[in-house]
Amino acid sequence: MRRLLLSTLSVLMLASFAGAQTPEQSWDNLKTLREGEKIQVVDQKLKSQNGTFVSVSDEDITIQSDQDAVTIQRGDVFRVSSKERGRSRGQNALRGLMVGAGVGVGLGGAMYASGGLDVSQGEALAAAFVAVPLWIGGIGAGIGAAMPAGHPTIYRAERRKDQTAP
Repeated sequence: MRRLLLSTLSVLMLASFAGAQTPEQSWDNLKTLREGEKIQVVDQKLKSQNGTFVSVSDEDITIQSDQDAVTIQRGDVFRVSSKERGRSRGQNALRGLMVGAGVGVGLGGAMYASGGLDVSQGEALAAAFVAVPLWIGGIGAGIGAAMPAGHPTIYRAERRKDQTAP
């Protein structure tokens, strides 16, 4: 068993030292884009272009930017991000509110069941199932809103050393 564990760790370490690709480094990821999807392409000089996805081949990617179709060679592409697949801060806040309220209901229910609320029956129910979930839900919404909104990276290449930012 110990030998199997050591062998597995050795293979994992070797893969990491050998420069194994991260999931974002595969050009094939671009094949998941839908025609017309809004994307951002950043070239090796860190100049970005926004547009809608038209097509991808093994050699290049084509986007529709304003009225022009722009084709960028694979070697010149640094990063491609989807502008439609990301989440906004509002969506993050809503998710945080729902998770916080759920935790609050559980916590309020536990407090009510244990008799830990030193008030009358009606006030205890209100505190356990309204006030606590709202309070913790508000905290969750704040945490969610603080999470950065963003656009997921579909493809990222290694930065070429011969390129400099303008």
